[in-house]
Amino acid sequence: MPHIGQVNPLVTFWGTRGSISTPGRTTERYGGNTSCVTILYKNTHIILDAGTGIRNFGLDIRDELGRPESQQSLHLFLSHTHWDHIQGLPFFQPAYNKDAIITIYGSPYKEKFLASVLKGQMDKEYFPVSMTVFSADIRIREISEETIRFDDFTMLWQEQVHHPGGSVRYGLQINGKKIIYATDVELDRIFQGNSSNDEEKALARQYLEFVHNADLLIADGQFTEEEYSSKVGWGHTSIPLLLDVAYEAQVKQLAIFHHDPQHSDKFLDEFWMANRSRFHSTYEKMDIFWAREGLTLEI
Repeated sequence: MPHIGQVNPLVTFWGTRGSISTPGRTTERYGGNTSCVTILYKNTHIILDAGTGIRNFGLDIRDELGRPESQQSLHLFLSHTHWDHIQGLPFFQPAYNKDAIITIYGSPYKEKFLASVLKGQMDKEYFPVSMTVFSADIRIREISEETIRFDDFTMLWQEQVHHPGGSVRYGLQINGKKIIYATDVELDRIFQGNSSNDEEKALARQYLEFVHNADLLIADGQFTEEEYSSKVGWGHTSIPLLLDVAYEAQVKQLAIFHHDPQHSDKFLDEFWMANRSRFHSTYEKMDIFWAREGLTLEI
């Protein structure tokens, strides 16, 4: 793990898999842990989702949090509360550190309050200890304002309606860079649905404006085009459609994320080879890669 105080933000992928964790020899390259990405800037850790990948992140920074001189800030932004995006939270070691302060952010548009959902997964019927065992200062905040401002960065957010139960995309503006995290949304329904529908047109325009010219877009690309045809309404995007939309939005780097549990390393390698050359020409330039567990990028 890189040291704190970096001049440029560092993005690390701790979990890149969608739906359910998939450990094993066929997923060693891209990883089997579910969604968790961190962005380190100066003394602040920005955490995007708390899938099973957050456990390894917590173990990695455990010693740093124990140092008297360390004054790190942990901000956890949840896209939504499906299991594959919150299931690692009970195993997040900093939550058991009395000196840690962890602020958790999520959508205000939930049928149940965010705090109730998080506490519910640690009910005694599902987990041996309750959330009250957390000794850290846990602050759960349902987002109210359109822009969340911090000393060193700004976080924008928008609701994504085309996912069962909804989800949130986040846009981090930090040190002149733009990093977008937009997983769990079915872009095919927005961009290939009823083009005469004013609502869908508005959703398409909002997405393109939100991700436009991103230095890094981390985006849901769970299905192939063939797979998507039998999974309409499941709330995830087909990879070919994602590539077209990201290119239209002039994205500089695209990390394809939320890999399907059935997609092996071999499958992802072959699919990448079949698509990467399209955006390497002089006239169509966009860096695309499959998000890989353990990968750190300086943006």
